Amino acid sequence: MNWEDLLIEAMKSKTRIRILKYIMKVGGANISRISRELGISYTNAERNLEALSRAGILEEVRLGRVRVYKIGEGENIIKLIKCLTGGID
Repeated sequence: MNWEDLLIEAMKSKTRIRILKYIMKVGGANISRISRELGISYTNAERNLEALSRAGILEEVRLGRVRVYKIGEGENIIKLIKCLTGGID
């Protein structure tokens, strides 16, 4: 995906933007923590995290049975984060 496609995928819902901003703030979190901190259902958090992960925006790390999500790496992800935080080139 190019960075414009990543941006479109991330912007599909306000919840995804909130999740991305939260993960950028804390560095990474599991589904339960994200749902609790953002006040959304576990299922809603899981669905949006999986979509962001499929798009390559987030990276899923398994620690035993726990899935921790963090911001992915790469030039396109950096551009996406700059757009979401107002630092557009």
